[in-house]
Amino acid sequence: MRLSPAAIAAPIWLALSFGALAQERSLTAAYDIYTGGLQIVELDVALGIDASAYGIEARLRTRGFYATLFSWEQINRVEGRIAATGVAPQRFEQRGRFRGQQRSVDIAYRGGMLEDVRVHPTGDDDYDREVLPVETVRADLDPLSGIVLLTLRLEKGGDCSGGYDGFDGRRRFRIDLTDAGSEAVEVGGRPPRTARICDFVYRQIGGYARRVSWGPDRQREPRLGRFWLAEALPGAPVIPVRMEMDNSWGRMIAHLRSAAIGR
Repeated sequence: MRLSPAAIAAPIWLALSFGALAQERSLTAAYDIYTGGLQIVELDVALGIDASAYGIEARLRTRGFYATLFSWEQINRVEGRIAATGVAPQRFEQRGRFRGQQRSVDIAYRGGMLEDVRVHPTGDDDYDREVLPVETVRADLDPLSGIVLLTLRLEKGGDCSGGYDGFDGRRRFRIDLTDAGSEAVEVGGRPPRTARICDFVYRQIGGYARRVSWGPDRQREPRLGRFWLAEALPGAPVIPVRMEMDNSWGRMIAHLRSAAIGR
């Protein structure tokens, strides 16, 4: 098994705010992720956003039996601006450790367009991974900013329908979303709240590893999922409160464990 950070990070709200945002709305939250009835990943998350900017950070780590077999931890950060036309990331960084190996990604943007990307290990040392020219991913969003874009659209009265191309520094991916209505769900043990239901399809469309050492090569298989978006607390930003997704190692289910206003 090989954990794919993009496949986890893109559909789930992986946001913990950082940086100074004037008059921001901020939220911290924690998620537990399960497969086969066992917890595999823990997320400590939060969001800081105002009318013109957002700051996001995400902390993930394997837990329980999976942590023994596949020790993995990762921090994702992004800073970006908000404009009438959407979101414009300014910088994205990723720091992590997988099976004792340090891994990092640094992406610089100019005017919301990708300008430079640096990764460690390089593609040659990372399972002989296909390296994508900057020109092919220049307009792609990082894994976190795409979720900000969706959240803003919902808060303005829109629905889930749409899609975007993303790039996490190694993999290029496509996410297509379909609105599936709404239903009442329990949020963190509180009374049920109305949640928007979003169905999605995640497809990796570039940055394939040529040496797959964690089982069958399923990089090109679409992964289906669904998440439920709601206000976890009155007046808080809309975030996923539950998520389900097919992955190469089973059905993944994420639950919101707790949420609080502030950072």
